[in-house]
Amino acid sequence: MEETRRTFSLDTLYEVVHARQTRLAPAPAVNAFMASHRDQAGFTDTAELRSRRRR
Repeated sequence: MEETRRTFSLDTLYEVVHARQTRLAPAPAVNAFMASHRDQAGFTDTAELRSRRRR
């Protein structure tokens, strides 16, 4: 058991947990923005604008 403690590292696990926490941190802000109805769902799609410009 002691040898396992000396040779086993949790660094990879800590890195994965930190990466997940970093990704999830802005989630409440995104949810609040979407709830405020200031999202751009009603605006014209930028791909559509680009296709119009090419004509």
